[in-house]
Amino acid sequence: MIPLLLSGVTALPVQAEIYKYIDENGQVTFTDVARKGQRAEKVYGLPSGPRTISRGTSGEGKRVSTPGPIDFPRIDSGTQKRRDDLRRTVLEEELSTERRNLDEAKRQLALAERPMPGERSSDPGYQSRVKRLRDAVENHERNIAAIQKEISTSR
Repeated sequence: MIPLLLSGVTALPVQAEIYKYIDENGQVTFTDVARKGQRAEKVYGLPSGPRTISRGTSGEGKRVSTPGPIDFPRIDSGTQKRRDDLRRTVLEEELSTERRNLDEAKRQLALAERPMPGERSSDPGYQSRVKRLRDAVENHERNIAAIQKEISTSR
């Protein structure tokens, strides 16, 4: 019985107390080392390990380097620029396609809003068809806004 209990205790995940600090420039730092005289927010559920991860910008608006684990893979700036350029190209192509889809959805909605011969605008079939097409137009408009937002945040 005791070996069974001990095996359950040793199988528990190991976690350290992780602290989140935000300095006067808005830079966020996560660390497992408490700092005297600084207000910290405890963060739970992060794996233990000797690392400090920072993100944000310095007071001058320059990117702050992000120290991490020693074996963390690094990407040279040329490779990252090519990846960013490719991502932007893909997003712009998606935006163009979505705009074409929006134009087509609007055209179909305009046609559908004219009742067919013998049909009234109060008929359930008419209302269902128009609602479906209006929803499609709204969906394309939301997609366009999301893609534009994504493009604006890209480097």
